[in-house]
Amino acid sequence: MKRRVVVTGLGALTPLGNSVGESWDGAISGKSGIGPITKFDCSSYKSRIAGEIKNFDPLQFVSKQEVRRYDDFILYSLAAAEMAVADAKLTVSPEFAERTGVIIGSAIGGIATLEEELKNLFSSGPRKISPFAVPAILANLASGHVSIRFGAKGPISCAVTACAAGTSAIGDAYKTIAFGDADVMITGGVEAAVTQLAVG
Repeated sequence: MKRRVVVTGLGALTPLGNSVGESWDGAISGKSGIGPITKFDCSSYKSRIAGEIKNFDPLQFVSKQEVRRYDDFILYSLAAAEMAVADAKLTVSPEFAERTGVIIGSAIGGIATLEEELKNLFSSGPRKISPFAVPAILANLASGHVSIRFGAKGPISCAVTACAAGTSAIGDAYKTIAFGDADVMITGGVEAAVTQLAVG
């Protein structure tokens, strides 16, 4: 028997703003989040615009050490999850940890880290590849880091369905609760793909 599922908290980082309120206000006022690419020199590209996250300070959510080790897609996930958990007034206590899960969708994960480590490999050899490269690249590590941050020990997964990854994750989280496999799910979608390869 299916159970009722309710959204209790929201969090967002978007090209329109660094919170749900800013993003919503931008959307209803007709603001565009698209602008000139600032993440890299795109002068040789035919397209020089993208939807970038602007004025985001990851140190509001993570330590300096984590900023160095994590790809932006993980930092964005942790920030949005922090906002959503705070909005829901959720505390994952030990007795509910195994009934709280995480599903965050991402089409491509840490592509910026992948590009950087390939540069290191080809310019300086395999010894220059960071030992933190793989944990920063894998798409499922957004869910992994969010589950660790909040102590969620229930179902954990990652939807990797291209542009539908976030929607797939939310649908999967809904079904996880509806069919009784968890009581609480932290869910959504994330990308940080304004990179040389992705834009090219």
